[in-house]
Amino acid sequence: MIPHPETCVTCGDVAVVAEVVEVEGSEALVRVGDDTERVGIDLVPDAGPGDVVLCHAGIALERVEKVAG
Repeated sequence: MIPHPETCVTCGDVAVVAEVVEVEGSEALVRVGDDTERVGIDLVPDAGPGDVVLCHAGIALERVEKVAG
């Protein structure tokens, strides 16, 4: 599901953990729950599908470890 254009999944007051779905150039499509969003991956250029990244304001800040569960 693509959120409404006025909705930004990663633009809250805190960073969110998201899973990379696909990468295209310097952007990645990430999934947060049932929503997806394109984010810049300039700070984590080697991010790939399946990676988990910490995102804020449309930017992937760093890769984080997957939590077993």
